[in-house]
Amino acid sequence: MPKIIDGLKEKILLAARNRLLSGEASELSLRGVASDCGIAVGTIYNYYKDKENLIAAVMAEDWIAMLGRSREEILKAESFESGLLSVYKAVRDFSRMYEGIWQSYPTGSGFGSHYRARHGMLLDQIRGEISLLTAQLGVEISESRRTLLAELIIAASQHPEISEEELLGFISKS
Repeated sequence: MPKIIDGLKEKILLAARNRLLSGEASELSLRGVASDCGIAVGTIYNYYKDKENLIAAVMAEDWIAMLGRSREEILKAESFESGLLSVYKAVRDFSRMYEGIWQSYPTGSGFGSHYRARHGMLLDQIRGEISLLTAQLGVEISESRRTLLAELIIAASQHPEISEEELLGFISKS
């Protein structure tokens, strides 16, 4: 009978996260994660199909946590600009956390379609945060403006040379 380990899935995610954030995705091995957890490599396959699925699960967990923090800040926002800035900071922090992983990840065949699908999902989620903010503050903006603001937040999060003040200046002018 197999040994049951409480919280094993969470332990695997934590070990993988620690390895991801201390190196490149290409250097993450299921064998290393299993060793960190004190389990056999095959046990990881009970939870994750392969290394890419494990990496995706780690990132998805952190993204969901980021969205939760963003929503908390939105509910406390006193202005549209401060709320947008909180969304931007959350996206920027998440992006910077995994920047090394994305830069080291191969861009083989199918990357373009995969990227477009993920970008669309990200755009929808950030647009949702902006919709929550506008509802919270009673601000009305068009769907196209929400899309542009979401794209702006994504783009600005990728460029550390863009300051928060520059971002807010652009938002207030548009």
